[in-house]
Amino acid sequence: MHSETRVAPVSLAEIVELTDAGPGRYVAAGADRSSGPRVYGGQLVAQALAAAGRTAPDGRVPHSLHGHFLHPGDPDAPIEYDVDALRDGRAQTVRQVLGKQGPHDVFALTVSFAPAAASGPVLEHQEATSPVPDFDAVESVEETLARADAGLGEWFTRRIAPKPVEVRFVERPARDYVLRGEAPPSRQQVLMRIREPLPDNPLAHACGLAYFSDMFLLSTAVYPHRAVIGDRNLLVASLDHAIWFHGPVRADEWLLYDMESDWAGQGRGLCRGRMFDATGRLIATIVQEGLVKPLSPRD
Repeated sequence: MHSETRVAPVSLAEIVELTDAGPGRYVAAGADRSSGPRVYGGQLVAQALAAAGRTAPDGRVPHSLHGHFLHPGDPDAPIEYDVDALRDGRAQTVRQVLGKQGPHDVFALTVSFAPAAASGPVLEHQEATSPVPDFDAVESVEETLARADAGLGEWFTRRIAPKPVEVRFVERPARDYVLRGEAPPSRQQVLMRIREPLPDNPLAHACGLAYFSDMFLLSTAVYPHRAVIGDRNLLVASLDHAIWFHGPVRADEWLLYDMESDWAGQGRGLCRGRMFDATGRLIATIVQEGLVKPLSPRD
């Protein structure tokens, strides 16, 4: 039996709640304890984005962000986010955010904001198509877990259920294949949405998407090797994380996260994700690189 204490569920509003601590400085309480002894990466991305958004001009929405995970954070300690204004132009607002805990810099984020609607004519195309035409046809997570290996349910209860996110697996979860000693698919598709209704505020929905964009993605780099995140003989940690927002999004409505890993080597793995809404519109592209390294006996 797993020895970890079960974690109480938390809301996104609690996670991204910030206290003003001076000009360009904000403190988050660190409410999310769903990732065990270190801070969940999606919490850092969402909180830093929320801090940057506090300083952006009205009418500007995030269109891209690039983050670097610098040091494992303590989930029981508050995090201070310091925001620097790098640019305030007609077409672009850029903020740099540094998250700190005590003597450690734990996360660095650069966020670019743009007007919510482009002025004048624009060029538009979308080559990617949603692999799931009917979100309503995807079974509930309870139905999926009822057929899966018992270890999948235990992992889900411990790591996923406390998060403020609802999920549905489009196909049999790749982790279930590994737990049963089978070769998993190289691609995974998950429906996700923030559990509680969010306000009609573009930044709130961008923070919601940013929060769950870190779920499941890095695991696609280890599934081809019949491994899962959490294996004792495997060192896995997020190194950096980037999101491009392609338009308005509601993170409290179902979004399809289509994920795969194109490459692993040199102790790292590169993962790519695309998010679609129920109409098939591509609403975000996500790229993450992580440390993916088998441990030798002396490690």
